[in-house]
Amino acid sequence: MNTWYSRSLGEGTVVYRRLRVLNELRHHVCPAVPCPYSLYMDADSGETIVLFDPEQIVLATAFGALPRGQPLINGVRLIDLEYRPLPVTFQSAQMFSASPIHPQSRSYAEYRA
Repeated sequence: MNTWYSRSLGEGTVVYRRLRVLNELRHHVCPAVPCPYSLYMDADSGETIVLFDPEQIVLATAFGALPRGQPLINGVRLIDLEYRPLPVTFQSAQMFSASPIHPQSRSYAEYRA
């Protein structure tokens, strides 16, 4: 069994703030990976869930995701939001380098409030 990683981004506007943190981490940790995670809606709880495949353990753990088994994505419980992060470009790298969150000095937990 492969170990996947997941973390709830919550509900409502907090999702956007946490997604920004995730995208910054992605620019620092794995800029060459075109799509290191996927977003899903949990139909039971209404939460937005970020899911990392087993190859993205570094980004997943830096973001505070927890290990889990391979999820059953059938469009009933977990619904694929078909979100794909922006490609890493010179402009996006500049935008995220100006941000105050740096994975080397702070953890995701400090910014998730």
